Amino acid sequence: MLCPFCGYENSKVLESRTTAEKSSIRRRRECENCQQRFTTYEKIEFSPILVLKRNGSREEYSREKLFNSVINACSKCDIHVEIIDEIINDIESSIAGKREVSSFYIGERILEALKELNQIAYIRYLSVFKRYKTLDDLLEEIQELKEATSTV
Repeated sequence: MLCPFCGYENSKVLESRTTAEKSSIRRRRECENCQQRFTTYEKIEFSPILVLKRNGSREEYSREKLFNSVINACSKCDIHVEIIDEIINDIESSIAGKREVSSFYIGERILEALKELNQIAYIRYLSVFKRYKTLDDLLEEIQELKEATSTV
């Protein structure tokens, strides 16, 4: 492992710990040359998952792209990044080992999680995911959400 500070090739592992989601290992290392400490992560590498898009094209799954879309929906909703990470970890667990998954499946899982978490974030994500043509269509969805939550 190259030291990010001096580029030296050898470092020693000071501490290893499994991360909360148990899918990676966090290691604290110390460079044998400059004695600087740094953190590395070891993660299981799955074969790439292809996402089947609405238009029929395929694209490699990107956690970053999914994370950013959820962050956008949750902006100013006081939702911690850790919760968004948990949502995405759950989705990744459900698609692990698959070669291909539809963008619809991923979007529906996000919507399920956001519906329970925050109604505003849910509506924001929904409005992009469903691509409403008119304001009336969106208002109808909001009304259904209001009715569903008032009966609970």
